[in-house]
Parts: sequence; structure tokens; C-alpha cells
Amino acid sequence: MPWQRADLFVKDNCEKMSQKYRIFATLKRENMAVLGRILKETTKFASQLDARRKNDYSTQIKTLLKLLDKAKFTEFGLHYNFDEISKAVLPHVEFSKRIPITNYDDFHKDWLYRTIAGEHNITWPGKIKYYALSSGTSGAPSKRIPVSDSMIKKIQRVSVNQLLTLHDYDLDTDFYEKSMLMIGGSSALKQTEHFQEGDLSGILTGNVPFWFSKFSKPGKQITDISNWDEKVAAIVKNAPNWDIGVISGVPAWVSLVLKAIIREYKLNNIHDLWPALSVYVSGGVSIKPYKDDILQLFGKPVHFQETYLASEGYFAFQKHEHEEGMRLRLQAGVYFEFIPFNEDNFDNGTVKTNCEILPLHQVKTGIDYALVISTCSGLWRYVLGDTIRFISTETYEIIITGRTAHYLSICGEHLSVENMHDALYDTGKKLNTSFPEFTVYGEKIGDEIQHHWYIGTEESIDKQTIAQFLDEALRTKNDDYAAVRNRTLQAPIVYLIPSDTFPRYLSEKVQRSGQTKFPRVLKNHQIEGWRKFLENVQ
Repeated sequence: MPWQRADLFVKDNCEKMSQKYRIFATLKRENMAVLGRILKETTKFASQLDARRKNDYSTQIKTLLKLLDKAKFTEFGLHYNFDEISKAVLPHVEFSKRIPITNYDDFHKDWLYRTIAGEHNITWPGKIKYYALSSGTSGAPSKRIPVSDSMIKKIQRVSVNQLLTLHDYDLDTDFYEKSMLMIGGSSALKQTEHFQEGDLSGILTGNVPFWFSKFSKPGKQITDISNWDEKVAAIVKNAPNWDIGVISGVPAWVSLVLKAIIREYKLNNIHDLWPALSVYVSGGVSIKPYKDDILQLFGKPVHFQETYLASEGYFAFQKHEHEEGMRLRLQAGVYFEFIPFNEDNFDNGTVKTNCEILPLHQVKTGIDYALVISTCSGLWRYVLGDTIRFISTETYEIIITGRTAHYLSICGEHLSVENMHDALYDTGKKLNTSFPEFTVYGEKIGDEIQHHWYIGTEESIDKQTIAQFLDEALRTKNDDYAAVRNRTLQAPIVYLIPSDTFPRYLSEKVQRSGQTKFPRVLKNHQIEGWRKFLENVQ
């Protein structure tokens, strides 16, 4: 009968299609397994090559000479006679004598406004096609940081070198078949008359090597979403479709996303969904305040690797897991200089005239330095605003200690962000909890001064107990604090607020992205806005 022949035809073809699918699936698994073995062996070989590369001060001199040679015919290079500087017996000394240090506002006023207006060959050869909008922490308008084609290539190279270090973790071959979830800003760039602008992650996503896109999640459709809350919702929705081996991103936002996934699918931990997750690559801020909180989201041991990627360049990453800090990358298109972060060189976070500036070979361990950079994007002797500390001058291993603007000293207490993080960490340990999110400001009333601490927590803890433990820890961490606490500085006031208050504030007051960081120390122009925000959300 015709209908019987039709039925047999459908059945026969379905069986053939099913067989083809099984063959395809088998080939795909076999190909992925082969690819995993190839990638593992490739990372082994490349990691060995990278280990042989010279990474000392002479490398930095070569970087400086390359920068000078490349930019010698730009208007900036002609103005300061780069050609003559590069021919000096000690080019780094001549460079520091002739080129003034600068901050963003001054550099923009004198030079950068011209490149933004579309002029060519101003501080770097050719035309700057991309500008990264610096996320900042103040709520002020974003800075436009130039990102040249040369810098994109350098960041890509350092990124590859960082991924190659995963070989040292001795991960299973099938790990190299998994995907990487990158939690960052929007990849959608805004086209202006002369250039494209947006998050650095968006600029890099548009220039990612083709082979990497196969492993990268959440994919362009989701990364293009500019609204952070909508992006998180899309990641949560698609999370069960992915097999993630690596997560990268700023700790606060990674924690937020993982908690949202765990909550949505009623998981015990993220490994219930992604059993192959083995590595977390953090960046933007120190991982220390967040580590205990993030560890609670895992069901298996995970390797942590810290990186130092800023809008201005890729400066450092953690070479080996057993090392405390990150190694500066001295061939990344950046020439580094260092200003000791003390009262002799800074006044209320602003660099003083005739401050002491040191080249790499003169730095010492245990001292906080403000970073000064000259880059292959045309920034010259630019004070970045970050403070770092060397824990090794042999491997140039550093840790991030804070920001030049984010410290608290109204009456000589000289509290750094690191002091605050460490004191809160110790306080949390005593109370069997953690406090990764906080902000603080100082207030002077008459002759008395008091610090106001806003700490994020969902637990019921006596705030007076927190204030007592916090005060004791700060006295231990900082001798200056201990000295003034016996005179004009009163005991701290602690306010406990829900942890999600901090991202909510960023969402309303700042253009939030995966790289946005909350200001740990509120300055005068921010305090009133913070108070009003808290009144409206309570």
C-alpha cells in the first residue's frame, strides 16, 4: 500500500539520519579529544619557550627605545626630540629629565584632545581607531583611553602567554576541550565621527583571534548587551547549555553571576552545573577580600590566577600559583616608572612637583609605589592612579595595594585600601564570616574626627562588635592609625547594609560593566550622593 511504502521510507531514512548523527557525534568527540591533546602539548611547549625569555631591566630599556623610535616623528616625539633621547648614553635618564609626568586631565588638555578630534600622528603614529572608556570609581564622566592597534596586539600576546601558564596546573587533557566564560563589559562599541569607543573588553572581543571564539562564552549576542542586569539574566538563562572550564572577570561581578546561577537552578554549588570548572582568572582588584566568599560557591578545588589588565595595557599576571603576586610583563609595550607613595611625593592623592621617580632597577620590596607608564598607545609618563608593591625584585613580582585617591588620612591616620581590606578580613575571621564589600569616609565635626564604615552583609551581627574588632585590627595594621586613635580620631561607626546595595548603587549612579569597581573611600563630592542613595533604597 502507498502509505506502507511511505512509512517504510520515513523509517529507513530516520534510521540513516540517526546513524549519521551518531557518527557525527562520535567524530566530534574524537576531534575534540584530539584537539584537547594538541592544545595541552602546545601549551607545554609554548610555556617552556616563554620561561626562557629574558625578563629583566634590560628588557625594559629595549621597550623604551622601541617606543621612542616608533613615535619619534609624531608631534609629541618631535616636540620632545625622541630621536635625541634614544641616542643618549642613558636614554632612560634623559627620558625622565625631558618628559614631564602627567595625569589624564593635563594630558587630555595638552595632547589627547587632538587625537580624539581625529588628528593623526599626535602622540602615536597613525590614527587611534579605538578608545576604552575607563570604568572608574567616582561616578565622574568616563575617561577616553587610547587603544592603538599595537596595544591590541600586545594585549593579545600577553593574554596568550597567560593562558599558556595553565599548563603548569597539570590539568586533565579534557580540560582543554572546555569553554571559557568571560564576564566583562559590553562588546558593543559606539561609533563616533572619528573612532569607536566602549569597554576595553568590547574592543578586544572585536579583535579576538578566530580560533579563540570557539571556546569563548557567553558569545557575541550576549556580550553585546549593554545593560548589565539584562546581560546577567542572559548568562543565567544559557548557563546550562555550556561546559565551562575557566571563568574570568572582576571578583565582585563573578560572585554575583555565580550566585544568580546557583539560585536560579537551586544548585548546591556551581560545580553541580559545570563539573569541569578548574580555573578562575581574576582581575581588576585584589582577590583577597573576595576569595572566601567565592570559595563557598565551588564544590571542588579551583585554581586561582590573578591578572592585572587595565584600560591602558596588560601589565602583569600570576605566573605560578604558589607565587603570592603577579609578574610584571616587561615586553608588553609599556615602559614602567615608579613614584614612592608617601607624603614627600603626594598631597591628598595628587603628585607633588619634583617628586621622586624611580626606574625598575631601583625599586625595593615592601614599599608602595604609584605606577607611571609610557605605552604603545601614545601615553607618556602617565600617572595611572594604581599603587603596587614589589614582593620580589628578582622576578618583578607585584601585588596591587590600592589607588592613590583611595586612602583615608584626615588627621594623619594614613589608612590604605590594603589596611582596610586586611582589617575587615581579620574581623570576618573572628566572626566566622567575610566582608568583601564596603566603603568608608571620614567626617570632621569640631575637633573630633570619625570614620563611617558601610559594610555589606546578609547576616545578623552586632555592629558594635564589628566596630570593636575592626578598630582593634586597624590599630594592629597601621601604627599611624593607632597613634591618632588615642587623640583626635574617635571610634569608627559601622553601618550594616545588604551586599547588593553596592552593585545597585553602581547600576544607578555609574555606567556599570563587568570591570566597574566600587570606590572604597568616598571623597567629599561622593558622600552626599551616597547618603541620598541609601535614603531612597531603605
